[in-house]
Amino acid sequence: MLANLPSTDRFMLYQQEHQQWLRSLAMYTDQESYFESLLSRVCNSTADYELVNRSGSFRQWFVGLRTQMAQLSELIEAEQHATENGMPNWQRRMDIDDQHRRMRSGYQMLEQQFITVRQQFYAFITPYVH
Repeated sequence: MLANLPSTDRFMLYQQEHQQWLRSLAMYTDQESYFESLLSRVCNSTADYELVNRSGSFRQWFVGLRTQMAQLSELIEAEQHATENGMPNWQRRMDIDDQHRRMRSGYQMLEQQFITVRQQFYAFITPYVH
């Protein structure tokens, strides 16, 4: 469907999608920061070894999510900067289409991972929050 659109329209849609992704990534970052602070507060208020031990795996997930979010943000910014320099040639447009498909796939995977981690985190932390 997008391949049939004129290049300028397609790139405008890409840029709109990039902005949507960046807003979502900012929201994920805020939620991850909240999870991290809540986890720290709960760990500091208990001597429960299982809680402290399992909190390490959530912290690793948070680091992984932050890394993936930063990488996707960098890709989006680089692609936006590249397209600001004018209408690319045919080969470059094909590369942009491929890159955008990979970025979309990466975003969808990241979004699913975040949802899974969030659900597992809430199931884990809820009994400890008063």
